[in-house]
Amino acid sequence: MFENCHLRIGHAPFASCMPLSPQLLASLYALPHCAEMPLREVLEAQSKDAPWAESFTVAPEQTATAVAAMLRHLMMATRDLEPGSIATAALATGGRARTNIEALRDLWFGNPAIVPSELAILKAFLACEAGDALQSLQVIWDRNSTQLTSLERAVLEHLESHHGKLDEDDIDYVRLVSAPKTCRASESILAGHVQRHLLDPSAPTVPIDDSLAVCSVRDALTECEAAAAIIQRWLAEDRTLSASEIGIILPSGPEYTHYLSEAFANAGLTASSLPAAPDRRNVGSEALLHFLQCRRRPAPAMALASLYCSPVLCWSPDVGSALANAVMAGDFHPMLVQDLNGKQAALFSLIRSASPATNGQLKEQIRSFLRLLSEDELLASDVAEAKQLASRLLATLGNGNDAAEAELEKAIQLAAAYQAPPCPRGPYYLGSISVMLAHEMPKRQFRRLLILGFNDGAYPPPPSGNPFFLDSEVEAISNTIGLQLPSQAKQLDASLDLFARQIGAASDQVIFLLSERDRSGSFLSASSSLPLISRLITGMDDPESLVVPLTYSEGTIWDRLVAWKPRPLVDPIEPIEVPTHYEFDLDLLSLRKKDDGTPRAQSPSRLEKLLISPLAWVLAELGAEHVSWQPEALDVMLRGSLAHEVFERLFPPGKDHPSDEVIEEKVPELLLERIRAIAPFLQTSAWAVERNTLEAEITKSAKHWSMVLKSLNAEIVGNEFWLSGTLFEHPVHGKADCLLRLPDGQPIVVDYKKSSSGTRRQRLQKGWDLQVDLYRRMTVRIDERSHEAVVRIGETLNGWSKQPAVAYHTLNDGNVLLNGIEVFDSTDVELVAGDIAVNALALISARFDALKAGRLETNTTADAKFFQKAAALGTYALEDSPLITAFMRDDTAPSVTLPDELDD
Repeated sequence: MFENCHLRIGHAPFASCMPLSPQLLASLYALPHCAEMPLREVLEAQSKDAPWAESFTVAPEQTATAVAAMLRHLMMATRDLEPGSIATAALATGGRARTNIEALRDLWFGNPAIVPSELAILKAFLACEAGDALQSLQVIWDRNSTQLTSLERAVLEHLESHHGKLDEDDIDYVRLVSAPKTCRASESILAGHVQRHLLDPSAPTVPIDDSLAVCSVRDALTECEAAAAIIQRWLAEDRTLSASEIGIILPSGPEYTHYLSEAFANAGLTASSLPAAPDRRNVGSEALLHFLQCRRRPAPAMALASLYCSPVLCWSPDVGSALANAVMAGDFHPMLVQDLNGKQAALFSLIRSASPATNGQLKEQIRSFLRLLSEDELLASDVAEAKQLASRLLATLGNGNDAAEAELEKAIQLAAAYQAPPCPRGPYYLGSISVMLAHEMPKRQFRRLLILGFNDGAYPPPPSGNPFFLDSEVEAISNTIGLQLPSQAKQLDASLDLFARQIGAASDQVIFLLSERDRSGSFLSASSSLPLISRLITGMDDPESLVVPLTYSEGTIWDRLVAWKPRPLVDPIEPIEVPTHYEFDLDLLSLRKKDDGTPRAQSPSRLEKLLISPLAWVLAELGAEHVSWQPEALDVMLRGSLAHEVFERLFPPGKDHPSDEVIEEKVPELLLERIRAIAPFLQTSAWAVERNTLEAEITKSAKHWSMVLKSLNAEIVGNEFWLSGTLFEHPVHGKADCLLRLPDGQPIVVDYKKSSSGTRRQRLQKGWDLQVDLYRRMTVRIDERSHEAVVRIGETLNGWSKQPAVAYHTLNDGNVLLNGIEVFDSTDVELVAGDIAVNALALISARFDALKAGRLETNTTADAKFFQKAAALGTYALEDSPLITAFMRDDTAPSVTLPDELDD
């Protein structure tokens, strides 16, 4: 408000000029302060006929903010702050322009207390007489400004009527009004020509020179480093140039201020009025936000993980990190929870408790959370931040009925809208480099000017939208009833005018710096005002041609802007050759041990990883696997887990196989039950399509499996059972999905796979399968504590004199791949003859020998192709960690060498 307007208070030579504000007026005229009624309360009591009524029902906070902003614009479009002065009869009846204007006017007319307090001050001032001023003053303002609203102009004219007009040759008028509009550079140079004709579409072109340049570097950090280097060169080459004659304009936000502060410190430069970089994250408010997000059910895994590892909670960082990693691995109630006690146990119980049903419960859960925050003095400020935000939330929720439905979404929105206090401007240093922000008008002239962040979205920024009126409607309102409301066109004009004023502050040189990429590495484009500059330069047909990248700096203006250091002579580094293996003085196969010191058992999945990459296997044994933090998704693993668990319950042991009708009835119910247990996020409406697709897939697979079982006359003996044994004298164990028994007593161990049979068939035929072949080499442990189902499974397997048959049931295409029966009279299964694990076991044996000897073999760049082509194995293990690639040999031959008959 009152941009670039000042009051000169007192008498010369002791008068001082101060920016005009409602608060300053209130102090000079002893104006009363008026309390302001919250607009949201008014909107809640308003009739449902208002144009924004439906929006308010859906998003009350956002709607109230939008209505308040437009109502303020409407008030400032009047000269007397009286709603009765707004006449709409000339507008088209029933049109949106008239409907919205009248709705806003009636809202104001019926509730005069909603006038913002600073505008109420202006209304009180308009009723004052000249004698009401407490001291002598004069107003300094640009009478030709197009940016002033009707109310601002009325206030300024009223001030002039009290204290008289100031002459345009007055020293303060020249300094504060005339000088900022003056183009400083000579018209004979490019910078001066651009300053005068930036917004003139008919201006002639001039040759390019060094007075104006647009340069690009990689990112914002490099921009700031380049700015420091350019200023160093300027000061070193021109002894008449002082630091105070150099200005820098920065985009708003902490990124540039932090980088520039670092770059200037390293270069020994001092910046005046540089905004302070934030020295801490708002971890307190983050923790409260994540807690509220976890009050929803199902709680998002990433919100839980982020909350667990927040430093403001009452447990140690190790506990928080372990809980977070467990959640991201799909374990929502890990074993370590049993070791928690006291406040830590209470905190975990609170986080995993049910969603609040009422406002009273929600408020009590917030209070309980605050009682369980850290008591560490080093975190006192962060805990205080969380408590302050919670106090505001509780105050807002306190207006509602405690017995009413919990306003959880409202609380989350309020917590998410939290903003840390803006960083203050740094101290002003006399004689140092001046720093301005992109939305600020230069307060004085410079010889050299650097403009940073000259990318799309800045210089000018994009105008904000208007939810009430189109630009055409704003123009119609202005032409018809004289109300000057803001429009996108006016915002753009004001931004371009500001930009022209900014570059007009330099007399010698203007340098624009822009980033080619953002912090994530994505490409950025130049500011939309680049064509306005380039069209003023002779021969510049393509605006992008004006940009001079640092990467092509030789012979360009970069040579005249920075003092290049000679490139250091560095002897070439010999490439490090990765050996075929690393030697360790320990048994790598026994890295994981039980409490009694014996090696822990290997599972088929761990051994498959060992087949592909010993390094990936060792990292997994050491617990050094990468755990990615990403939103929950219905990936292949989760699809398989859900399908397995539905099949387990749909085909119980010893029961008749279900009919198609029973399957169609039970699958939705069973799937929803398992989703609640292991994938609660799938319950939300956002996952409805994926959920329905998975249900259809499981139903189809179940019908086919039931048909196969009936055709084989096979009995289901058990589901999801553990097997254990040894492989090359090392313990192994695994969980099989299903055990069948044929009429002749032949057992078949079945593993369900949520995939198609193509690659699996090839793996079996090539002798590279490991999983089901290991199952038939293991047994079921039976003792006096064994459940009846376990005894039944053990008797079935032990009662067969030979090794059991094994099979894969690939759920996507319904195929059953069977091995271990030479002749089988059924078209519903596919026999795979021969030894399905001969190559896999041979390689595992070699891997075991190497690991026992402490030898860790490395992969080659040819391994992925070898395992995919020759073995039909997935090579996900090679992608487990960047370390796998870092320690990979550049070799066209695979690391695996087996006898010829096994490589077939």
